[in-house]
Amino acid sequence: MDLSTFAALNPEMAGFDADGNFATELQVWNGLGYDMFGWSGTSGTDVLDNSDLDNKWLNGDLELTDDVLDKAEGVWVKAGSAGTATIAGQVPSEDTITVNLRTGWNMVANPYPGQINVTDFGVLSSGFPGFDADGNFAVELQVWNGLGYDMYGWSGTSGTDVLDNSDLDNKWLNGDLEESDGTVLFGHGVWIKTDAAGTITFTNPAQ
Repeated sequence: MDLSTFAALNPEMAGFDADGNFATELQVWNGLGYDMFGWSGTSGTDVLDNSDLDNKWLNGDLELTDDVLDKAEGVWVKAGSAGTATIAGQVPSEDTITVNLRTGWNMVANPYPGQINVTDFGVLSSGFPGFDADGNFAVELQVWNGLGYDMYGWSGTSGTDVLDNSDLDNKWLNGDLEESDGTVLFGHGVWIKTDAAGTITFTNPAQ
């Protein structure tokens, strides 16, 4: 998905503030840190008046970017005012989608239309343990509930010294080591914190 046009904000959301800075920012992970883009808004502002650049995400030089956002990758949007965003792009049809995870925090989005149950929000590669030496979750999932974040942990495979229940293998569990009825909507992002690099794989619920 082309980052310059990946989401259109409603017209009430200004392109620039009174100081000539972007009123709404987009933060995209580049593998080493975050790249920042800003919403251009509509024409007629005191900073930018170029119809070719209206309603697009621009880099710090007020130029279009050829950067892309891949399937299941998440981004931050810092809005200057309340509003809505209409996402563009193609709906994935692949049976599975695999995303790389780096050590530390990762933002990952639900790539498929419809909601995914939190318990089944992707399967981590086999290198990720379910629990650390102290019996705590080794990998965490943080899901926004509208007021704050709900925390879940990766159960890993059977045979750990904390959990040995094949029905709960390779799932995200709540703090009581139980499955959750929470959901992640299409396109919504979550945080995943890991202590090692690996992958997460999603299976198309329509298959």
